[in-house]
Amino acid sequence: MLEENAFEARFRAAQLEAGSWRTSSTDNCLKMWRDHVETCEEGYDWNTDEYDFDLQARDSLELALNDPVLNEHEEIEALRARVHEIDAGLRSILHDQPVKDPAKHPWWECYVPRYGTREFAKDVYRRYGIGISTVD
Repeated sequence: MLEENAFEARFRAAQLEAGSWRTSSTDNCLKMWRDHVETCEEGYDWNTDEYDFDLQARDSLELALNDPVLNEHEEIEALRARVHEIDAGLRSILHDQPVKDPAKHPWWECYVPRYGTREFAKDVYRRYGIGISTVD
């Protein structure tokens, strides 16, 4: 087994400290976040519960971006740049109306994409009362 560098070891420790029962590497979290955003760009095709679950990768990345120990490592700047690049893709397609209070929740939890598949659109309307466009 390969030994993790100090940055990755701290990233996993921060996840555990935040209450995660399973940890991921920065690369894995970035991949999951990028995959989620790409799926949203094409038209999210699950329901709102799955959508909320898919946001967990971004939550883990935010832990890293705010962790004082990780911010002492030079790797944090590359991670920050990659996260912001992926974030830009999602921000560009989010609905204007929040589904959660932006003063109490991170931006990625407050808005849903303004379009998705029929199933997602129906669930967004059922759960939040917001109409979004459908793609098929």
